[in-house]
Amino acid sequence: MIHKSIFIVVIGFVLALSTGFCRADIVTLKDGTTHEGTVVSENRAQVVLEIVIANIKTTKTFPRYKVRSIEYKPVEGAEEQEEDTPVVPEVDDEREQNQPDESASPDEAEDDHQSAEDRLAAIRDRELYIVIPIEGTIGVESNADGLKKALTQARRRKAKHIVFEIDSGGGYVYDAVESLKVLKEFDDDFEYHALVVEGAISAASIYVAASDHIWVRADARVGGAVAYSSDTSTGAAEVDAKMNSIWAADIAARAQSKGHPPEVFRAMVEPGAEVWFDEDGKVYPSRPSTRGAQQIDNSSTILTIRADQMIEIGMAKLFEGEVSELGEMLEIANWAEIRGLGARMMLAAGRERVKMQEQYDEAIVVFRDALEDFEVNDPRTFEDYTFYIQPNGSRYPDGDAMRKWRERSIKAIRNCDDMLAALVRIADVNKRAKRAGALHLEIVPDDLGHEAYTNISEARAWLASHRDDMTKP
Repeated sequence: MIHKSIFIVVIGFVLALSTGFCRADIVTLKDGTTHEGTVVSENRAQVVLEIVIANIKTTKTFPRYKVRSIEYKPVEGAEEQEEDTPVVPEVDDEREQNQPDESASPDEAEDDHQSAEDRLAAIRDRELYIVIPIEGTIGVESNADGLKKALTQARRRKAKHIVFEIDSGGGYVYDAVESLKVLKEFDDDFEYHALVVEGAISAASIYVAASDHIWVRADARVGGAVAYSSDTSTGAAEVDAKMNSIWAADIAARAQSKGHPPEVFRAMVEPGAEVWFDEDGKVYPSRPSTRGAQQIDNSSTILTIRADQMIEIGMAKLFEGEVSELGEMLEIANWAEIRGLGARMMLAAGRERVKMQEQYDEAIVVFRDALEDFEVNDPRTFEDYTFYIQPNGSRYPDGDAMRKWRERSIKAIRNCDDMLAALVRIADVNKRAKRAGALHLEIVPDDLGHEAYTNISEARAWLASHRDDMTKP
């Protein structure tokens, strides 16, 4: 028996090696591509080509209108192939598979039709998912705009699951709040899965709270989600406390709606919150009277919970495999990914925000440099001009004074042009940031608003009209 098994393996290996050297039929399509194999069926509607790859037979079906030519050649050794070689059907297009094979017998046609129906049913029964990476800074590389675009595309492609692969140190809380709104909007369309690779810190923790299932790597951490500093020297401690309380309520409510302990997520935001659990893994906001009580977080810290703690209280499950293996954990047989969709959408949105930030920073530098140069070049600020005094007391500048005035005016006008151009670029970035929801790019310093543009324009106009007229204001 063992000898026979080895013999079959060796034969299969030899056949696999010899496949590339067999002469075969060649189907050339109108786009120039060629396919080699054995034409097993041909009619006015389609051409069916059988291909052998590593001793596995599969078929490709081409609509006749796409075929330019067929070159027939005898396949050497075809009769030597084992009759029980498995056939793996390949579905290129539903429309092609539904085309009838006019050359087949009634029984064969019925079998082919049933086989095509089975293949199509298998495709329809797939549990499609997309992976959305949550990396970098929340609000920049990962943001609500990219999230919404990814989920919109996933819904169009009929995906049922969204896997957030999270490794982020946090970011802007406003974007986390906006992302929460987006996740709620699509809540009825998907099952959300959070896979925490290393950290879902601060604003990134919203993706954990909002997921139906939480999966963690062994070294993963979640928490530290306080929205801002508790520094009372800012004079805004009451406002800070109020906003932090709102953020705590939002994230805790979202976690509770997904079946996760709200006490854990509240403690990630509020320093005064405590987290305890008993020997059954039940979570409490204060020390329980039940036996085996343990404390995860005390009232003097912001909670960052470890993977082992999340697993112990039943909040998460350990998962060290690839996302493609997650279907087995979920007992989903036809777990299939729409590859790259989530990453493309988030990457594009992240790049746009990074680009806007770079353009904003560059424009700010140009403006401030031009402003400093203007203060140096403004001819009205100098006192080194020489004048001729007339007997009647009137005066007029000498040639050197006029030269200095004119040169300084020209430089100052250029500085004004640079400042105005920078302000236009900043305004453009702000408009785009507003459309994208990038609130951290909408804030323009007070000296760079409409009033600044008006004042600079007036100064430029005055300098241009007095460039050759040394009349000081």
